[in-house]
Amino acid sequence: MKLDMTDQEFIRLDREAIELLIDRHGRQLTRKGTDQPKRRRIQRWPFPGTVQLWFEDLSGEENQIIGTCHNLNENGIGLYCERSFEVGREIPIAIHQPEATYHGNGVVRHCTQSGPEYFIGLEFVEAGEA
Repeated sequence: MKLDMTDQEFIRLDREAIELLIDRHGRQLTRKGTDQPKRRRIQRWPFPGTVQLWFEDLSGEENQIIGTCHNLNENGIGLYCERSFEVGREIPIAIHQPEATYHGNGVVRHCTQSGPEYFIGLEFVEAGEA
């Protein structure tokens, strides 16, 4: 699937941008009675949407894959996609929303097969952190 982003604004995915995303889209999707488990320090917000990931294949060629966002918080994102990724791998990511595309990098913290797809947990990496 090719996304047309010619008229869209691109915003660096940093803490301020993540807070804006959660305020605009995440918090309004949370329903009463859907409390997070007590073991979580930071609440995860349901966040459906399109996520784009880039990676190099074994031949060194750059590829992209489209995934579906499941949840989001200030530290990272949970998403589903057709491909697995190694834990510890840094991946460029773009979160596509109607008002803008938010781009940055994430480090794979977990990858679990879920039916025909994989559920991937990415921790955001701000510029200069890697």
